[in-house]
Amino acid sequence: MTQSGPQECDYLIVGGGLTGCTIASRLRSYGMEIVVLEAGVDASGNPDTTTPVGAFALAGTDLDWAFKTEPVANTSGRSHTVVAGKVLGGGSVLNYGGWSRGDRSDYDHWAKVVGDERWSYERQLPYFRKSECVLDTSIDPEYRGSKGPLRVTSVSASDPKRIYGLREPLRSAWNELGVQDVLKDSDIAGISECLENFDDGLRQPAHLAYSLDGVQVVTGALAYRVLFEKDGNQEPHVTGVLLEDGRQFKIRKEVIVCAGTMHTPQILMLSGIGPSDMLASFDIPPVVISNNVGKNLFDHFALYQLWKLRSPEKGLAQGTPLWNDVAYAKGLPWDWIVNEMTPSQILGPGLEIDRKDGKVTTSETAALLDERRCHVETLVIYSSLGAPVPADGSIIATSVMLLLPSSRGEVGISSADPAIPPKISPNYYDTVSDRLTLIHGCRRLAQALLDTEAGKSVIESEAPPPGMIALTSQSTNDEFDQRIRDTGMAHYHAGGTAAMGKVVDTKLRVFGVRGLRVADASVLPVPLGGHPQASLYALAEQAVDLILEDS
Repeated sequence: MTQSGPQECDYLIVGGGLTGCTIASRLRSYGMEIVVLEAGVDASGNPDTTTPVGAFALAGTDLDWAFKTEPVANTSGRSHTVVAGKVLGGGSVLNYGGWSRGDRSDYDHWAKVVGDERWSYERQLPYFRKSECVLDTSIDPEYRGSKGPLRVTSVSASDPKRIYGLREPLRSAWNELGVQDVLKDSDIAGISECLENFDDGLRQPAHLAYSLDGVQVVTGALAYRVLFEKDGNQEPHVTGVLLEDGRQFKIRKEVIVCAGTMHTPQILMLSGIGPSDMLASFDIPPVVISNNVGKNLFDHFALYQLWKLRSPEKGLAQGTPLWNDVAYAKGLPWDWIVNEMTPSQILGPGLEIDRKDGKVTTSETAALLDERRCHVETLVIYSSLGAPVPADGSIIATSVMLLLPSSRGEVGISSADPAIPPKISPNYYDTVSDRLTLIHGCRRLAQALLDTEAGKSVIESEAPPPGMIALTSQSTNDEFDQRIRDTGMAHYHAGGTAAMGKVVDTKLRVFGVRGLRVADASVLPVPLGGHPQASLYALAEQAVDLILEDS
């Protein structure tokens, strides 16, 4: 890695995160001269960047942007911290290694919204497969790859000794509620075994999974703005990037912004591409008025809970002395991922209220009521996740997460100084449909853990935060709602702030200029199910083909 780098290259990538590293690696393999500008450091020597527990240790450190949001009225006026990787490898260094795609219907909806089938499930499937090397013979090779750089395996296939004591009771609990096994890898509805991109117990950040040999990586390089020239009546064309410290880098072909959902719109605005009022407020000369830059922010908002085990002496969770098999550390302490739809009789009335309030459109309402789509994901983790409770193996944690939130926020700027963080107004939990969906999902979890025979055999009760009452399946909607408002938080799966069809075209080219693309989660036009890294690797793999088509 270098602090300087060549002053001119073929492709200049702003942001050395998941998508930036993937694109850089692939373009370099075609003999292109590539420079990656990364604001953070290369922390490859830090063991926390690859160990399973390391991900929990890195949040809030120098490797995390730790953005602070504006206070959110819908969450009891709380300001939230948004975790985002400030390091080579980006979010792939800080995430927990879970590997889950959205449902086939999610990608087909994306393609429909932008009017381009290249973003449908069938057309993205080759790129999903290209990124993966699946080490599990039980997984259908039609849907999974075997030659990609990212090793992916299920919990049970990672080590024959990795058999958690809660595995079968929890599966039985969900089965008692009528949740069936997922039968096809293209679908997510039901219960399925968790997949992880671990390699023999180690997480695989993007910059290690995708070789950067021959790529010039410049660390400590905070981008200020993209530079343009204009020839007559032609659209402005990109010439390079100016850094916050005054250094400039020139390009022969393109600049590709991969700075993430929060930083990408900030860079575009500082470059003169953004809403007219935002640019005028900070005396930024406009290059292209693009009023959708920074809009459409969404995230997977969730409620985390803790639960008391009925018989902790059985060694069912992290912290007990019986939790001593090295196989248990081959990944996260979990087994199952449950994805469910919200019944239309619950979701429909909420969407109708949101539609009348102008928060969702008629077409968005129809898409969310599609019976193929899942609205909520539930995870059970055999650990207290560092919560302020005794770490003695008596507590486990859960997450109930909105997959397809209808609430939308925005990202703006509060200064023309690139060192000042972007202004983030996430507007979590704003719509009635989001509230009804998350409350229903939380009630389903309480039913699974407290009302089924299998659940009751292992779970005693919820372990609520201090001063709050324990929730049960009999708790009122208002009680669930208040808990969510007081303690709910996002999964740091944000996207949408440079949305395809609004800010970039379906080949990721920024409207109104030449030589500038965006290729990160900010281009997602709609929320997707699953956790984003699998979808973002596929996006990056396809981005390479789109770039080469135009080279």
